[in-house]
Amino acid sequence: MKLEIESVDIKDVQTGSKTYVKDKVLYINPKELEELILKDSRIKSVDINLVYPGEQVRIVNLLDVVQPRCKIDQFEADFPGFVGRLQIAGSGRTRSLRGVAVLVSNPCTQRKYSAFLDMTGLGAELSNYGKMKNISIAPYISDGTEERAFEDAVKIAGFKTAVYLAVAAEGHPVDEVEVYDLDIPNLERKSDLPRVAYYYQMYSPQHDHHGISDPCFYGTDVRNLMPTIIHPNEVLDGGVVGHHTIRSLDTYTIQNHGVIKELYRRHGKDLIFAGVVVGVANIDPVVRKRKALMAANLIKNVLGADGVIITKIHGGLPHVDVAMVGEQCEKLGVRTAVFIQPLVSVGTLADTLLFNNEALDLIITVGATQERIKLPLKADRILGGTVETKLFCPDPINQYAGDPIIDTEEFLIAGVHNHVGGANIVVKEY
Repeated sequence: MKLEIESVDIKDVQTGSKTYVKDKVLYINPKELEELILKDSRIKSVDINLVYPGEQVRIVNLLDVVQPRCKIDQFEADFPGFVGRLQIAGSGRTRSLRGVAVLVSNPCTQRKYSAFLDMTGLGAELSNYGKMKNISIAPYISDGTEERAFEDAVKIAGFKTAVYLAVAAEGHPVDEVEVYDLDIPNLERKSDLPRVAYYYQMYSPQHDHHGISDPCFYGTDVRNLMPTIIHPNEVLDGGVVGHHTIRSLDTYTIQNHGVIKELYRRHGKDLIFAGVVVGVANIDPVVRKRKALMAANLIKNVLGADGVIITKIHGGLPHVDVAMVGEQCEKLGVRTAVFIQPLVSVGTLADTLLFNNEALDLIITVGATQERIKLPLKADRILGGTVETKLFCPDPINQYAGDPIIDTEEFLIAGVHNHVGGANIVVKEY
């Protein structure tokens, strides 16, 4: 399978009478974009704003962040199962806009917490998105629409916006073409290079809102997904997206998947990229054991891997799941590298230890997601909510978007942490 991502670097974003890209400037017709979003009857209205680095702006109730992308040579293939018709992602040509993101807010959310982003100050400094020119969209719910149906509509509105913006760059010179070409059935087996697979834990049902799964894999419920082999290009090209809340993971992060891109970069040089197995975390111990056995079998006996990189998503149960997958792989002779996040913001790394097995001797921490931080900012504008929008705080106190100092945990700041190898944050023990 071969995927070509043609990137256009955007240096500025402005409103205009039509939507197009010229000389690296993205011009947007907000009225036209509004009409596109309001075609979904579940959405009554939408706020659309352009935001820039350095502005005294706080965006709240963030459900997702999406990079503008569209398919160039395939019909209705954008974000299949969400926007485009159901088909396999990961082949052909894709146009991508760099330096700009779609910030998707749900002002009507009933969830305990959502992510937020400051465009200036410490929060912006830590976040990848705080340095970009962004398009903020905040849809509002139509009367009679159920909460989860509206969440799906907001998610899709973000994808539609991303496609709409990328289409606007048609005919503009391309700054870079990235080629991701991996023919897994015909991988060279005579090479002396080690074969390395990737186990991608992409979801945990412990965070299901009202017990309903977020559709993040070709538009479907994944709670009962058995370990499955997919092509890495499917991840990069819209087959996998973020959840309905940002827990150190959003669609933009997945579109630029750090582990997959690094394995591609090193493929044929010091390793053979053997493929990807996706799975979900589990609440039931018997199911957890079954899925660990199945994942290890696919990695060893189908992909023929000598080693595997394993990543998890936010939470404690996912911690145990990846450990069990690693243990089973080691029993089959597959060497493992397990990525985790410490689950406490004080104490030592030992305080967050949820598994202990001598076979798992390569464990990488990718940042303490629950690190406490205080962000001072007196915002001139609040987008995606109001000054009275509650922002989650671990302590039993109330705080609001308009407060001059926000006390939060870092995983709630969009673009700071990243479960799959693309963040600027690391963890150190002193």
